[in-house]
Amino acid sequence: MSEIEEVEPVAPRPQYTWKAAVIIGLCVLAVVAGIGAIGHISGTGWFGYRQVLYGGGELYILNLSDDERLVVVDGRAPVEVPAQNAQMVEIIGGTSQVIILDTAHQQVDSYEVTIDRSHALLNISQASCLVVADISSFYGGKAKKLAFVEFLREDRRVYVPNTTNVVWPRRSFPPRLDAQGGPGLWIEIVGCPLLDERDYLEAYMDVRLQQRFERKE
Repeated sequence: MSEIEEVEPVAPRPQYTWKAAVIIGLCVLAVVAGIGAIGHISGTGWFGYRQVLYGGGELYILNLSDDERLVVVDGRAPVEVPAQNAQMVEIIGGTSQVIILDTAHQQVDSYEVTIDRSHALLNISQASCLVVADISSFYGGKAKKLAFVEFLREDRRVYVPNTTNVVWPRRSFPPRLDAQGGPGLWIEIVGCPLLDERDYLEAYMDVRLQQRFERKE
């Protein structure tokens, strides 16, 4: 009589219960929420949507007062802006909250700055005025002509030029412009009375322009 071979029983496949499915789903949601929160905490919005939709740029903070200031952008660490000086910080596209503090970390003022693939200027003092001029022709081989775009009086706080080709006050001219960045604009500090004296303003800006291009070369 032949022997009957014993067959090992096949272990049943584990069956996930509804509780296990719920736990797995919650874990996935937690991971997704964590990824989205990273952008929210850093100021780029949930999942960094602000960076995707609106890009980013530079925020030039001008402080011509006699008092040092601290600037907080979208809840990030404070950045020092010395008296009679300026500071550059990164800004994310969309609307950013900018808070101005004194050296005792007491709030002095706050602003909303909205950009869409552009730089921005924030003047936190009322000490002077600024002129915005188009310098694109000086880079394109065309007839070189300085064209005034806008006059910023001392009470103008925020200016968005809608371009990333910006020459800031006290900064050197770049050797070339970014072809995708928009028109080339130069922002210069001037005495406020010059804004009402066009001939004197043009003469002053021509001299400053020549000095800037000599520094560039």
